[in-house]
Amino acid sequence: MRFILGLLIGIGIGFAASVLLSPGKDETAGAGERRANGTGGASPTFSGLREQFDEAMGEAKKAQREAEEKITERYRQIVGRSDK
Repeated sequence: MRFILGLLIGIGIGFAASVLLSPGKDETAGAGERRANGTGGASPTFSGLREQFDEAMGEAKKAQREAEEKITERYRQIVGRSDK
């Protein structure tokens, strides 16, 4: 069961990383223009990526907690004991 949970979390993190690190249409279209203006755009890009990463990690941790709670509750039902 840990293997499956770890696999799902790994797939989720990989998907989140691919979404965060792939350039969007708006980012690639304006990249040449930013270079021509001399702004580069590196700092705003990384701060945006950081915000997206933090949001994705928060959602992943929430999903992990919910999954652990469901698994624990199922285990308690199967075993027939309750610590509540």
